[in-house]
Amino acid sequence: MIETEISITVNRKSDITLLAQTIVGNKFQFPVYIREYEFSYQINFTSDYEEWELDTAILNSFPGYEFTTDLEKGRKEIRIQISRYQSELSTDGWGRRIENPLDETKYLVKASANKSEKFNSKIKVLFEDKEQFYFVNIVDGVNSTTEEKGFLLLDHFKANETDEATFFKDRLYKSPLEAFHSGYYKLSELVDKDFSTYLENKKKEIREIQKQPRKIIRDFINACNSSDESSILKNLDENIVFEVRKNWKTIFEIEGLSKFKEYLNSSNQQLCGKNFKIRSSWSFSLPNVTIGVKYFPPVTEKDMHPTQKYEQIRFVLNDKKIASILYEN
Repeated sequence: MIETEISITVNRKSDITLLAQTIVGNKFQFPVYIREYEFSYQINFTSDYEEWELDTAILNSFPGYEFTTDLEKGRKEIRIQISRYQSELSTDGWGRRIENPLDETKYLVKASANKSEKFNSKIKVLFEDKEQFYFVNIVDGVNSTTEEKGFLLLDHFKANETDEATFFKDRLYKSPLEAFHSGYYKLSELVDKDFSTYLENKKKEIREIQKQPRKIIRDFINACNSSDESSILKNLDENIVFEVRKNWKTIFEIEGLSKFKEYLNSSNQQLCGKNFKIRSSWSFSLPNVTIGVKYFPPVTEKDMHPTQKYEQIRFVLNDKKIASILYEN
């Protein structure tokens, strides 16, 4: 895996909301760090892909601008700066060191003057579209041996508090800004841990949301396999809509529970007794749920070894009932 460190400087603070929305729209599956300074914002993240699509998305968000790597030919004001960096030690999926690792900076707008900026100790981190906040806490310090004065970085990133917090003993910083930069890098381990917890909790929430729809659909398929009419009808809405499509064309459609019951008892029904096996990939976009099924047709004299068939069924759920079934074969 080749990791790419991506850094974005936003020099107009009014641009940060639009740029954050652009980043969220790319649906990154990793934490995105946002630091606020007096005159700018700094956005950083690490990806196993260069995320070139982000450049296009940024251009679409700022009509009339273009990226340049040559400041002499660029615009007078650098509005956004985006850098990509890959370590010289990066290797490909086969363990071979890559040639010419990426180290590139593009400019969209004019940068602010090179001076020590004030900063906001609060750092916003995006876990997908959820905002998390961390704090870099800094206090005055003195080297007891040399009497040198400076600043200490506290080992405390969860709240903007300094009471009873221990400090990192690796160094005495010459300026608050230097301590802030160091704190930003030190808190990444905590953020990564929190992000892993966030993803796990998200999976649990999704499983809980999908639990009942999965049971309703499994019960329906099992009832069809055993030709148990009462169990088939149990979870159906009174106004159930049933449609059969073949090659994307509707060949049969009915509405209402009584009509569906007649269909189950007809000679052309296609749901019962097939011994459907639900495939592992479920597609959820509630109230819509789509499943793939597979089964073997009955053995005939002409075909002693029938080929397994694959079909798709889309359900629409409404108030814990199946309101619509689209059977595609």
